Formats: sequence, structure tokens, C-alpha cells
Amino acid sequence: MNDNSKHIINIALAYCGPGFVIGYIVFWGLLGHNVPPVNFTALSPDQLIAQYYAKYPGIPVAMIASAFFGGLYLPWSCLLSSLLREKDGSMGALSLMELTGGALSALLLVLGPVFWAACALLYTQVEPGTIKLIHAISWFMYDCTYIVTTIQLVGVGLYTILNKEQTIFPAWTGWCAIAGGTMLLPLSLMPFAVEGPFAVSGLWNFFIAFGGWLFGFFAIYSFYILKHVHNPRKSVGTLHYSAAS
Repeated sequence: MNDNSKHIINIALAYCGPGFVIGYIVFWGLLGHNVPPVNFTALSPDQLIAQYYAKYPGIPVAMIASAFFGGLYLPWSCLLSSLLREKDGSMGALSLMELTGGALSALLLVLGPVFWAACALLYTQVEPGTIKLIHAISWFMYDCTYIVTTIQLVGVGLYTILNKEQTIFPAWTGWCAIAGGTMLLPLSLMPFAVEGPFAVSGLWNFFIAFGGWLFGFFAIYSFYILKHVHNPRKSVGTLHYSAAS
């Protein structure tokens, strides 16, 4: 593959990130009525159906679209990991933490909406208790597996801070990434919180935790990735772009 083709591919992969975030906010957040999500832990099965699935007939389409856009997080994470190279051009443990954490996070971003789409399509055909069970399992899987995303953010954060030779990401972005990853830790409390900041729709476990990921990690790293792929010559002296390209 020639350099021009590689450059075009890297630009396309870089824009998968913003595409994922915009699409997910529109379909999962807005059209999927998840800003904030329904507090299912405080509802009976019949209430969950009445207040969410029966109330919003557009949920199936919104969730299937969310599954598509959620998958775009994978190629973006692959591009990011390819920029985290060691001196010899190899990928070390920290870059592999970013890669595998990003891949598993993408899987969760896809699977959750698929289960919610199934609930929305089948709630009239199965028992309400079954719908709540699937809905709850989906949210437990979505939130309580945050550790894979935390591993991703800690991996990229440590690489950014400790690798003094890389010139793509300023050191302060690494601290932001680690902070964003640690802000996810209270998601472990979600299954036990019926109300308050740690509930599924609570101030911390929804707005602060996900906001920390979005603004503390994704927005910052996406900005520097886009800046880098559009101006590769300005990164002369870093092994990361030449190795990835």
C-alpha cells in the first residue's frame, strides 16, 4: 500500500470517532430517549414498559442505528493504538491495553442497543418480567463492565505521560484520560442504587461519568488525532506516525 492510500485510510479512521459520538448521541441519547435513561431499578416491569417501551415506538430503529454507530468506536480505537508505538516501532503493553480495551468497549456499545431493540420489538409478546430482566441485564452489562474502558483510558494515559519522545499528545492529555477512566468506578454501584447520584440516571453515574469520558478523553484525543493525520509532516521526529502509516 502506498503512502497516499495509508494517509487516506488514517483520515477515514480518525473521523470514525466523531461519527460514532454524533451518531450515538442522536440515536441512543435523543431518539432512544436516554438523556437521562429511564430509572428501571425503581420501576415495576409493567411501569418500565408503560414509561419507556410502549411510550416511544421509535426505540427499535433508534437502537439498531445506535448499534451501527457504536461499532465505529472500534476503528477509531485501532487507529489510536497504532499511534502508541515504542522506539522500535512495536506496540507495547500500554498500547495493547488501549487496543483491547477499546475493542471490548465497542462490543458493549453494540450489544446493549441490540438487547434494548429486542425488548422494544417483543414487549407485547413476552411477560413484562422478562422484558425487565433483559433490560436490567443489558444495563448491568453496559455499565458494570466499565473496567474494560478504564483499562483503555489508563493505558493510553500512562503511555502519553511516560513516553517523553512522542509528540502527538501533550502530557496533560494523559492525566485527563486517567481521570476519565477513574471517574467510571462508581458505576459498580448502579445495580444497588434505586435513586440518587449513583442510580442509572443519576448525576454521577450518568452525567459525570459519561461526561468525563467524553470531554476528558474522547474529545481531547480525537482533536489531536485529527490534527495529526491532517498534518503528518508536522510530527516529524515521532516514530508513531511512520510506524502506523
